[in-house]
Amino acid sequence: MSSSTSRNPSTSSLTSINEKELTSVNATASETSCELRPEDFTRELSCILCLELFKEPVILPCGHNFCKHCLENIWLRKGVFCPECQVKLPERKYIANKPLEKMAERIKAFHVGSNQQKCLEHSEPLTLYWKPHGKLACFSCREAQKPKDQSTQFILVPDAVQIYTEKLITVRLQLRSILAKLEKMRTTQEEKISNHKENSMQLQYHIALEFLKLHQFLHCKEKKLIKKLKEEGEQIIHAMEGNLNKLQDQIRNAKDTLVCIQSRLYQQNSSGFLKGIKPFIDRMEQKTQYVSKSDLVSETLCTGSFKGPIHYAAWKEMKSILSPDISFLTLDTKTAHPNLILSEDLTCVRHDDTKKALLDIPERFDCSVSVLGSEGFTGGKHYWEVIVQHKTKWTLGVVKESINRKGNYPLSPKDGHWLIKLRNKNELKALSVPPKSLGLINNLSRIGVYLDYEGGQVSFYDASKMSHLYTFEDAFTEKLYPYFCPCLNDSGENITPLKIVAYNM
Repeated sequence: MSSSTSRNPSTSSLTSINEKELTSVNATASETSCELRPEDFTRELSCILCLELFKEPVILPCGHNFCKHCLENIWLRKGVFCPECQVKLPERKYIANKPLEKMAERIKAFHVGSNQQKCLEHSEPLTLYWKPHGKLACFSCREAQKPKDQSTQFILVPDAVQIYTEKLITVRLQLRSILAKLEKMRTTQEEKISNHKENSMQLQYHIALEFLKLHQFLHCKEKKLIKKLKEEGEQIIHAMEGNLNKLQDQIRNAKDTLVCIQSRLYQQNSSGFLKGIKPFIDRMEQKTQYVSKSDLVSETLCTGSFKGPIHYAAWKEMKSILSPDISFLTLDTKTAHPNLILSEDLTCVRHDDTKKALLDIPERFDCSVSVLGSEGFTGGKHYWEVIVQHKTKWTLGVVKESINRKGNYPLSPKDGHWLIKLRNKNELKALSVPPKSLGLINNLSRIGVYLDYEGGQVSFYDASKMSHLYTFEDAFTEKLYPYFCPCLNDSGENITPLKIVAYNM
C-alpha cells in the first residue's frame, strides 16, 4: 500500500477500522457526548450480496435494497426474486434509491483525522495508536511510558489504519472465498434434496405399481375361483333340485297308487273285486316299478379344488407376472478353475485339493478358484439365489465378460466386479472402493442376487428374510455373468458347496 493511501485511506478501510479502537474512542468521549460509530452506518449501508457500501442502490417493491449490478447479476444466474426475503418479482420492478446512494457516498467521504480528536488528558492531537490498549493516544501519552516500550507499543494512526486495513482485507478475502464455497455447497445440497425427493417419488410409484400388479393378479385369481365355485355349485344344486322334484312326483304317484289299491281291497263284492283284476294289478305293478326307480343325488363340491393349497397354487401361477422371473442358472464348465468340482446338474460347486488336468483355455480361471454362470445378460432384470449355509467363506456376485481370468487381479467395480464376500464365518463385506464392511452376519444361509441391467443396479439380499444387504450402482455396457467362488476348502472346514437354488415353478 502506498504512502498516499495510508494518509488518505479509502472508505472501505475507514469503515473497517478495528472495533476495539472505535469503542475505546467512543468510551473516552462519552463523558461529553453520545456518539454513533461509523460501522453502525456502514453495516446498514452495505449490500448483503457484495458486502460493500451500496453502489447505484435500487429498492424492490418488498422494501429491500441492493446494488443494481449485484441484483441484476443474481437475477441472471438464479431467477427473478428478492435475495433477502425470496419473494418472486415476475415484473422485474425496482427503482433507484438516491437518498441511500447519497448516504453511502457521505460514509465513503467520512474521514477520522488525527486533528479531529484530542487527548482528554494532555489536550494534544491523537496522532498515535496504542496497540496494547487498542486506543488512540498523543505523543505525551507515549512519553509517559517507559522508553523501551515506546517503539513497539505506539505507531502512527495512518500506519495503524494501513496495518489493520490490510488485515481486514485479508480476512474479507478469506470470508468471501468461504462464502463462495458455502453458496456452492448450498446449491449442491439443494440439488441433492431435490433429486432425493424426485427419487423417493419414483420409488414410491415403482412400489405401488409392482404391488398393483400383484393385487390385480390376486383379485382376478379370486374372481375366477369364485366363478368356478358358483358354476359347479349351480350345476350340483340344479341336479339335486331336479331330483327332488322327481322324488316329489314319485311320492304323489305312489300315494295315488296306494289309494287305488286300498280302494280295490275294500271292495267286498267278489265279482266286483275280480272284475278286471289282472289288468288292474299290471297297472299297479308298473306304477310301483316307476316309483321304485329313484336315486339320491349326493354330489358335492370338490374341496380339493376350493379348499386345497390355494396360496401355493396362486404363487405358482404368479410366475407369469414376476419381474424379474426367478432365473434358472447352471455353471459353465469351460470357466471353472481346475480345482473346482461341479455337480452333474451343474448347480453346485466346491473346492478340492486335487487339481484336474484341464486345457488352459482363455475362458478358464487359473488362479482364482471361481466359475461363471453359463448364461450372460445384456439387458433385463434377473434374480437368483445361492445356498451358502455351513460355509466359512465365499464370494458371489456379477462380473463383466471381459474380466481378467488369469493370475491375481483386483476385485472392484472399476475392474468389472460387483461382488460381496464372506470371511471367518460371519464377516460380510462389499468389494466396493474402498471395501465396505457389512458387519457380522449370523446364520446367513441363502443369498439373493438381483441384476437390473438398464437400471445399473446389482443388489444383494439375505434371501431367507429378503432383507437388503448392499447395492452397487453403475453403468453396464457389456455382457454380465453370475460369479461363484466357493473359496478353498480349508482342510474340510469349508468343504460345503455353493448351490444355486432351482425353482421349478
